[in-house]
Amino acid sequence: MEKFRKLFNRNLKSKNDNEIFKTLPEICEKKERQVFNLHLNYKNQIKSAISLLCVSSLVLIGSFTLDYFENHENNLFSTESFSILVDGEEICKVRKSEILEPTIKEIETDIEKATNIDVVLENKFEITNSVAKDSEITSEENLYNVLKSKVKYKVLAYSINIDGQNVGIVESEQAANNLIESVKSYFTDNYEQSSIVAVNTVENVQIKQVKADNTQIKDPAEVKNYIIKGTNEEKKYIVEEGDTYWTIAGHYNMSLDELISANPTSDPERIQIGDELNLVVPKPFISVQVKRKIVQEEKVDYETSYEYVSYMYNDEETEKVKGEYGVSKIESIVTEQNGIQISKEVVTEEVIKSPKSRVVVTGTQDPPPKKGTGYFINPLPASSISSRFGSRSGGFHTGQDMAKASGSSIKAADGGTVIYAGWHGSYGLMVEIDHGGGFTTRYAHCSDIYVKSGDKVYQGKVIGAVGSTGVSTGPHLHFEVRKYGTAVNPANYIGVQYR
Repeated sequence: MEKFRKLFNRNLKSKNDNEIFKTLPEICEKKERQVFNLHLNYKNQIKSAISLLCVSSLVLIGSFTLDYFENHENNLFSTESFSILVDGEEICKVRKSEILEPTIKEIETDIEKATNIDVVLENKFEITNSVAKDSEITSEENLYNVLKSKVKYKVLAYSINIDGQNVGIVESEQAANNLIESVKSYFTDNYEQSSIVAVNTVENVQIKQVKADNTQIKDPAEVKNYIIKGTNEEKKYIVEEGDTYWTIAGHYNMSLDELISANPTSDPERIQIGDELNLVVPKPFISVQVKRKIVQEEKVDYETSYEYVSYMYNDEETEKVKGEYGVSKIESIVTEQNGIQISKEVVTEEVIKSPKSRVVVTGTQDPPPKKGTGYFINPLPASSISSRFGSRSGGFHTGQDMAKASGSSIKAADGGTVIYAGWHGSYGLMVEIDHGGGFTTRYAHCSDIYVKSGDKVYQGKVIGAVGSTGVSTGPHLHFEVRKYGTAVNPANYIGVQYR
């Protein structure tokens, strides 16, 4: 309206009143039409904008709805999936069947890394077609944990079989092979290694791959000990003051050889207080045969030749020429089983020193009867009396001492039966002969004796050699004559008829 006023004022200045009043209606009508048309245009524009906004909103809502259905239709409807079964039990569902195999492989690999041993999964894994909503699907990330919680497995280990009997299971084939070689070394360590030709086992030893629980896997050292000893039994003894192999073996009802066998690294002659001895006799599962090439010097036996004389009995003999052993250098292949020689094959033999033959003089006469004649001869001819029968140094001497060089022959004073031959306290080595009629004779302090209890001897038979055993001050024969057990003076009986 302000514009109308300004326009009206301009026209007043330029025109007269009649003209002004004449044109005024026209002007007003024209302006009103302009205003109406302007209002109508604004209204139409607003309607168009609202219509466009509604259409755009519908398009956007439709597009969003289509996109949602396209990406989330499985949240509303069950669609194709795969069920995973472990040992016949369904544990989850997945969209892709191909993810099962690599997941199982990953679990197996991780277990092997953790245990450092090859493993075998014991479960039966299956996959079958099914349908499921998204909310029922196990993600690839969670599938590993779901499957691992159900996994059961055994390790791939190696069994050592001896003649078909399983004696132990270890974690690897290399450990099994090393163990067998270690057992062989146990029986060969004391040998000169360069001499060994071959090492074999008598038994059939096999190493087999097996599936085993962790608890069945043994330490190789434990299995080695079991194979060598043949038992898991442990029984030890700590050496105390005064102990010897003899006393220990006797106390535990073992033979000396058994105790030595149970302790191959111990020296029976040099045990110390505090030493630990094994009391379990080994019975190895494996017999190890070792073939060795050895070169050694060995004695060569000498031959014995005889010269016959008429003045000796045919069961008497004296050595005229002492025999000497020869020496040979022998190269041989020796086979030993668990340390015991079972065969020897001579390859070459070289005589280094020839043997010297022994010459023996013997008689041609038949010996007298092996019984008492009732007459005593001197048991040690050409000897001297060093101490007589009777009182001596505040005591009583029950015999007659006859001195002669050590080794001189002692003869039976008369025939009879040997009733004692061996060590007899202060007498030393002694022989006692029963001649019958209540008479016996004793021959003491011998260096050697040639008869044994129960032997029948004739008069003059060499029964021992002069010595100084027992309580003695030098080589001599202590000769006793006893009548019904009581010592009598030998001087009264030598060279006379005693019955």
